[in-house]
Amino acid sequence: MRGDRIAFSYLLPVVDLALLVVLVFVPITLTSLHLYEASKGSDQVHIHTGQFDMTLTRDQIVPLAIRIVTVSKTHTMMAINLPGVLLQALISLPAHTSPSFSWHPQALMLDTWRALVFPFFALPFWWLVGCGLDCLLGRERFHWSLLLFGTFLVGACLALVLGFHFGIPAGRQDNPWLMRGLTGWTIAFAILPIAWITQSIRRHGEHSASPAASL
Repeated sequence: MRGDRIAFSYLLPVVDLALLVVLVFVPITLTSLHLYEASKGSDQVHIHTGQFDMTLTRDQIVPLAIRIVTVSKTHTMMAINLPGVLLQALISLPAHTSPSFSWHPQALMLDTWRALVFPFFALPFWWLVGCGLDCLLGRERFHWSLLLFGTFLVGACLALVLGFHFGIPAGRQDNPWLMRGLTGWTIAFAILPIAWITQSIRRHGEHSASPAASL
């Protein structure tokens, strides 16, 4: 790897967490500040927007801001970090919840939980895609098991994309974010088999060009 380039395996997870800050934490902060400003120093703030009318105390402002933002962003964050569903399913197994990926702390709404933790659940997969980019664009070599796992993931995502496109039209219409997420991650994981092929070609070329091979 060139010394003047940050590895994509490090960069992509950082970008993922940066998106969490920009899309979720910054709006939560701005919404909270707006509500605090609306309270004008009072212990209560009255909110009236369209059919939405409620009065809350100052200590309820931040929880409400978190709820408002995360509910509106949950599908976006899940699409960006869709492989996080796998880790969510694992931690949901002991709870015997239905569906299997719906466990969440009782103190948080399910949408809030997903919007906040899916970026962390997806970090290993962002790292994996970054490894594929490093292998594809640089001279790095990665163990075949990582590339094989990535090839399995792209096959699974592609199968789901085709299944939703041809076999489950209702699911595609009700959850357009899911189709976008699957399509995006199919493209992202496709980097891994491409990198595997590229790495194999490089090794074959280096072997053919070596002095020992020419004797």
